[in-house]
Amino acid sequence: MSSVLTTEQREQAGSDSYNRFEYQVHWIVCHIIGKLQDGTECIVFCEFHDDMAEFSPNNQQYQFFQIKTKEDSSDWTIAEMSKREKKKSGSYKKSFLGFIFYNYLAFGAECSHCHFVSNNDFDKEVLLWQSYIEDGKRLQTENIVLYEKIKDRIKNEFLDDIPSNFDSVFEEFIQNTFVHKSELQLTTYESQTMGKFFNHLADKNIPSNTANLIFQQLLNDVRKKSKEKIKVPISMKSLVEKKGVDIAQIGKKIDGNINNSGNYDAFHDYLITQSLSDKDINRIESAKTLHDTRWLDVNDVKYQEIVVVLRKTISTYCESCETNGFNNDLKRLCIQELQKHNLLSDSLDKSLVEVLYYEQKFS
Repeated sequence: MSSVLTTEQREQAGSDSYNRFEYQVHWIVCHIIGKLQDGTECIVFCEFHDDMAEFSPNNQQYQFFQIKTKEDSSDWTIAEMSKREKKKSGSYKKSFLGFIFYNYLAFGAECSHCHFVSNNDFDKEVLLWQSYIEDGKRLQTENIVLYEKIKDRIKNEFLDDIPSNFDSVFEEFIQNTFVHKSELQLTTYESQTMGKFFNHLADKNIPSNTANLIFQQLLNDVRKKSKEKIKVPISMKSLVEKKGVDIAQIGKKIDGNINNSGNYDAFHDYLITQSLSDKDINRIESAKTLHDTRWLDVNDVKYQEIVVVLRKTISTYCESCETNGFNNDLKRLCIQELQKHNLLSDSLDKSLVEVLYYEQKFS
């Protein structure tokens, strides 16, 4: 049986910081979006042996990802990446690089690559290491001093129990571990991730409220599966159910909404059932076209914030009040909520609340 499915995880808790945890969740969602764009067949696992693992059904191998954030702007160094933290018991945790080495040690050929991802950049030594291996060169041949420096630090973490195959495992580790500076910033990762998702859907015929629902469901799924506890051994079927996000299934969900509900004709037919005048139907449809364009504009962050507030207000109102249709009470309530959040704008289309109201009823 696969060692990845039978080995106890070294840590199962989510980030001890809410913001760091949310950053990790949004980075994973961005990674999923990238796989959707590439058409890659894979399964992403949340908080499984590392912050994220990616399984390829084609070669039956895993890639493991550590996602770390820094509040300051300093570059990562070899020393910092291999720094060990002291536990309350007096012993030491493995360093970031030590944990990555462990993946190669524990999983052997099942581990194809490992990745260290951060919002910050890396210093010259780390980038030099990366430049060699990205070009397919051996670090030991190109820069023996740097090679031995990293090797000594990793070996120091395993002094109490040096594996007999340490040298061969280290060679796999040093040649197949990659570092990445994430495009997500600590202050804007939420809007960046949302923008990337809607940019992916820009050429697809999906109602914006449906697209937003899919996005929120994806975020919540990653949050939930990042916190899910499991016991091993575990079957692949159960692991996917508890910790996994199947890229193919996300793609099918998006395609299903394109085929079933992503057209303006259906929205037009729905408006007709609401006993609206032709003038009002034309006004609302024009406002919807403008709304869809602005909602999918990744740079129009303020507009997206406005829509989120309005959707929440409309949803709450419709749940608490029985109404036969759109009314001025709802419009006044939405204006009050926008004022409360300092989002009311003179340039805001006056029919937007109606568009969002009918979108919710339509969906």
